[in-house]
Amino acid sequence: MNKKLLTLAIGAALGAAPMFANAAATVYGHGHLSLDALQADRTAGQQDSSNQVVNNSSRFGIRASEDLGGGLKGEAQYELLFTGTGIETTSGTLVTNRDNFIGLAGGFGAIRFGVIDGAVKDAGGVADLFYREQLGESRAIINANGSKMDNRVQNGLHYFSPSFGGWVIKAQYGYEVEEVIGGAASVEDTMMQIGAKGTIGPVALGIGYMTESRPGTAEDTTGLRVGAKVTFSGFDIAALYQTVTDIAGVAGRDQNAYGIGAGFKFGNNYVKAQYYVADDLGSLADSGATQISVGYDYLFSKTTKGYVTYAQMEVDGTNVAPATYSLGGNGHGSTAATNVTGGASSGISVGMIIDF
Repeated sequence: MNKKLLTLAIGAALGAAPMFANAAATVYGHGHLSLDALQADRTAGQQDSSNQVVNNSSRFGIRASEDLGGGLKGEAQYELLFTGTGIETTSGTLVTNRDNFIGLAGGFGAIRFGVIDGAVKDAGGVADLFYREQLGESRAIINANGSKMDNRVQNGLHYFSPSFGGWVIKAQYGYEVEEVIGGAASVEDTMMQIGAKGTIGPVALGIGYMTESRPGTAEDTTGLRVGAKVTFSGFDIAALYQTVTDIAGVAGRDQNAYGIGAGFKFGNNYVKAQYYVADDLGSLADSGATQISVGYDYLFSKTTKGYVTYAQMEVDGTNVAPATYSLGGNGHGSTAATNVTGGASSGISVGMIIDF
């Protein structure tokens, strides 16, 4: 009798199983490798050079979403980044310093907990024609010297508004350094960012504002960035301006940066160029830099492209903290920095990107 009851119970459970739906999950990724030839002016009139196959923020992740009814859905994302400059069997690891979150979405927009790209970084992506890890991307200039203008907001609460005529507002608040209760002493920095992205006819716009608050006597860092791109008849014209005050909490360590770019698409081909400038860092003389980038992209499909890029960076003085600049870096895996006053670093990168 007991066996019959057990069999019936198992059968009922199996029959009811379809009633319990799992959240739909999607695997996605971004593969980006390049062959780079870099060189930089070094001490005593020497030039250093390197040639290597480079990993440029290749990554993969999982997104999950579940319909909760009433227009509400649960969502989650976990993304892993391959670290290490070269492609070797003895180096490189997987890390989770990407956008990782869990949250709820509905007619109100979305509320997420975790670590997510800052609204200021989003504004930079609007204007950068070499964005997403190509050699020569603007972040080598606009994210230099510890400004944190392209950082993610960590340990945060993030709100995304619904679309208003193509415009989305993003508001974020998080802790740069977590406070430890009952443990070792810690400094609790907080980061707040707010911004908006959208289009007005052929013009794409992005604006972002951030403030990093520090306890004690250190100054709060504030930054404002505006990026724009106009598209017409295959042409792109882009521009960016940003200003940052009291970088790294140091009073008077202010800096402005700006740039322009142009591109033209014909068929599956895209040619582009951009020029970016960082002014002096506060009162530190000869502490700015310039970068020029030219490139050609071939679009094999919507998800696969190959490219060739040449970029050069010149520093006004010498790369010495707090004013430090490096060609590449940020999303691009290889770097080249000069240590000669008025020196330059340059490079050619041949790469391929596949999104899936």
